[in-house]
Amino acid sequence: MKKSFEIEFKWEHYFIVSEKNIIRQKENSEIEFKESFHSPKSKDKKLHKWIASFANSNGGLILYGVNDAGELIGLQNKKLQKFDNKDLSQELLDYFAPEIKFELFIKKINTVEIGFLYIYKSENKPVITIKSANNTIQEGDIFFRYPGQSRKISYGDLRNILEEKQNQLNEKWLKLISNVATIGVENIGLLNIVNGELIGSKNKLLIPQDLLKKLTFINEGKFVEKDGAPTLKLIGDVQPVDSTKIIKVVQDKFHVITHVELYKSFFKQDLDVDDSKEFFKKVLHESTPYYPIYFYILNSKLSDAEINKILNKNKGDKVSERLSTEKDNFTKFKNGQISTETASAKKITTAYNAFKAKQPVDFSAIAKADARYYIQAITHLQEDEIDIIYIVQILKGIYDAYFGESSQKRTLIRKAICHIDLVFHGKKYFDK
Repeated sequence: MKKSFEIEFKWEHYFIVSEKNIIRQKENSEIEFKESFHSPKSKDKKLHKWIASFANSNGGLILYGVNDAGELIGLQNKKLQKFDNKDLSQELLDYFAPEIKFELFIKKINTVEIGFLYIYKSENKPVITIKSANNTIQEGDIFFRYPGQSRKISYGDLRNILEEKQNQLNEKWLKLISNVATIGVENIGLLNIVNGELIGSKNKLLIPQDLLKKLTFINEGKFVEKDGAPTLKLIGDVQPVDSTKIIKVVQDKFHVITHVELYKSFFKQDLDVDDSKEFFKKVLHESTPYYPIYFYILNSKLSDAEINKILNKNKGDKVSERLSTEKDNFTKFKNGQISTETASAKKITTAYNAFKAKQPVDFSAIAKADARYYIQAITHLQEDEIDIIYIVQILKGIYDAYFGESSQKRTLIRKAICHIDLVFHGKKYFDK
């Protein structure tokens, strides 16, 4: 059974909070800040628009008890604690179709109570407004989440949703036809899951209605079979014949892709084909293109034609520029000098030599003023000097210690990550 988002939720995976209780991240395509919680039954239906926009994009979080500057001020009253989720469920059913799934809960961040409304990405896009309310939402509206705002969907994004929907349908038909061809038309029967009738074979099998309700139909992509296919026997109920042949639930790994996941997936060096495609697409909507794009591209197994199609659909001009200018410029992200006799050059060289020798580094023991030299040293490593498993752990240590410290440090860290990605993965991509 799939765990709820609340159970698995860790706020540290979505944003960084400073010592002054300020979120070091602006509102973006996954996160919206609200100072206070208001009932969805009020005349103002802006909440409905935000929720629908998240459902139509990649899902997202609305944080209550956070002002526009990102400061954690906490919940100012007990409205959210006393709120019944059924009221919001009914409101959304009244105003939108298909159904929007969400979770509403409270967590403490540094002793401050913050409300979280998580909206799941809709599995049946687009979510459409079916009822008007004042001037906020009108019947037929389709809302979409853009960086820092929720508004009516653009033509390009609506086209992408409809094309994706059609492609998914085409894939299902192709798989079905392929299975029919393999098994043989004469051996195929269709199960009507509404009335329990199996048709298409010489004989009909009727599953009783009370038993039909107990059956669980497994969606491909949500489960992985362990030790062969499960064998089921109908005996008035459904029970596994062999208890060693179990079905293992595989949880969705990413509810919302944030900058944290974009970088940490690189530190782990472990991302499957489908997730790599989603991560690559996500970079195209970020305010900066400086993410490990070559790692995503190689793992996604996308062809050049598929990459260009994605870039054109998602206005990926900045990433396109990277791909065109970095092919013959593998020192693009090099930062700082090591060939001079200055004090800073000597410090960069010391760190550079430590990385080449794969020495462990305790960043908690390094003075903050000297951290930049270690970050710069990474950008001087060449392909044959990189042990990828070692260096991504160094990068993770730097990221955890300094990314939230200042915008200057963030820029340096991004360049260091991009350098390793370009030299190690980028060369493989361009050679291909």
